[in-house]
Amino acid sequence: MNLIKINLLPYRELREMKQKKTFQGILGVGFVVGLALCAGAYMALDKAIEHQNSRNQALQEGINGLKKEIETIQTLRADKERYLARKKKVEELDNKRFDGARIVDSLNQVVPDGSYLVSLKGKGTDGNGAAEEKEYIIEGRALSDNKVALLMAALPSTGMFDLPELVEIAQTEDAQKFVLRSMLADQALLPPPSVAPQSAVPAQGAEQASAPVSASQSEAK
Repeated sequence: MNLIKINLLPYRELREMKQKKTFQGILGVGFVVGLALCAGAYMALDKAIEHQNSRNQALQEGINGLKKEIETIQTLRADKERYLARKKKVEELDNKRFDGARIVDSLNQVVPDGSYLVSLKGKGTDGNGAAEEKEYIIEGRALSDNKVALLMAALPSTGMFDLPELVEIAQTEDAQKFVLRSMLADQALLPPPSVAPQSAVPAQGAEQASAPVSASQSEAK
């Protein structure tokens, strides 16, 4: 005889409880895994940020070093420019002293007897606005107009001046006052190539100066 088995236990509640525990276990495992993943990602990002910060710091230190080197280079460049400017000024002063001596010497060679110079003034600027004496005003005294004409004719023979222009001539108590304007020749301020040609120039100027002087003496006679 078969007996009918009847389960009086609340199996549905038990099954739901079992499923609920299983689901809670899965949630717990997922939470732990997710938390571990988040912690790993956070640590990885933190290390990456720390590494990037160290790189940025190294780059910043390199940039600061380059800035200091650039400042040093700029300082050296400014010192170099100041040195070159001073050197140029010294060379210009040396050249002007040398040129002034040549100009005065050349004028002394061609001034005829019976006349003398009172003043010599240079003026003018170069293309950059710097002082560069190219035009000279020559003032002097002479016994007659003929002496002034002899001086004007002799000036180009020095090789230092172009043909002069008579600016003013007037009779004073004891002599003729004259003012000449003349430009320096283009090759006048070039230094001589050697000592021998330089010594030959005054001799040639002296010969050229002697001719006007002798002519003036013959005319005076």
